[in-house]
Amino acid sequence: MHTVSASTFFESMEKESQSSPDLALPITVLICTRERGDSLVPTVRSILSAEITCAELLIVDQSKDDATELALLPFRKDPRLRYMHSTTQGKGLSLNEGLKAASYEYVAITDDDCEVAPGWLAPHLRAFDADPKLILTYGNVLPVEHDPGRGFIPTYYVLQDRYVTNIWQKLLARGIGANTAVRRTPILEMGGFDPELCPGGLFKACVDRDMTIRCVLNGFHIYESRDSKVYHYGFRNWEQGKKLACNAFYGIGAAHIKAIKCGRMDAIVLLLWELMAYALLPSLWCALTLRRPFGWNRVVHFVKGMQDGWKFPVDKKHMIFRRPASDTEPTGSHRVDSPHRVESEACIIQ
Repeated sequence: MHTVSASTFFESMEKESQSSPDLALPITVLICTRERGDSLVPTVRSILSAEITCAELLIVDQSKDDATELALLPFRKDPRLRYMHSTTQGKGLSLNEGLKAASYEYVAITDDDCEVAPGWLAPHLRAFDADPKLILTYGNVLPVEHDPGRGFIPTYYVLQDRYVTNIWQKLLARGIGANTAVRRTPILEMGGFDPELCPGGLFKACVDRDMTIRCVLNGFHIYESRDSKVYHYGFRNWEQGKKLACNAFYGIGAAHIKAIKCGRMDAIVLLLWELMAYALLPSLWCALTLRRPFGWNRVVHFVKGMQDGWKFPVDKKHMIFRRPASDTEPTGSHRVDSPHRVESEACIIQ
């Protein structure tokens, strides 16, 4: 198997009725995981066995034990697999470590409880190849079969291809991180993902939407593809869903007020839209129709996130939260061995 450039790959696709098994897309697939063990195996298998494959699959594992590493041993002979064990905590830190360690400029990201559809990578890469200002893409996140009476699976549907080049177009673009891809260099130059807006961070959620906001405010383009699909197994019962929603809207409030605190008054329209369209009006509708979820938790946690986010220090240049030095967790280090481990130091994006 050899790697080709994006343009060369798609030229070959036009000349042949099928993709060549000897070609790999010049892209790294990044999975950040913690305490998954052998449940990660279906995700890895779906990626490595895809008809149009990646040149590299990088796994950043924050587990306290070696169960996940041992589960990956059957894939140890695949040269595409690279495994990194990290002693850091928080998904934002592992995302940034993965971006720094990636071998390719384009990095696709999926979650450790997903399986990818055949051909999920090509729409991302084709879009990057067509637009040099495009640095962030999203695709469909579809639910597997489940009982909707017992709970739900977080999803995101892309009904039509969508380019986002300004604040107003961003209003309808709300892609999630289970199916996304980035152009590595400009994302790192922007400070990477905000570690405080992830599981393990102070504001717990909204890292994907925050990155979308920052990209648009910095003059870059976003793209959503209806042709890229992953399947999500992350079922939550209604009690778990209540906690998930509280965390999500707390992070959403913090992320949107952060942009304003950094001096971007044009972000006010985004904050008001999120508050009205996704917190206040849905809560009102559920109250009037007696539908789940009941109560005003969305609004309460959105406002609480705004309040706490406004008080928290920020790096205005990169538009990320900056935890005071006395509160910063130690960054730790990596142990490195097979299968295909990589040497790296854990770091907090400054």
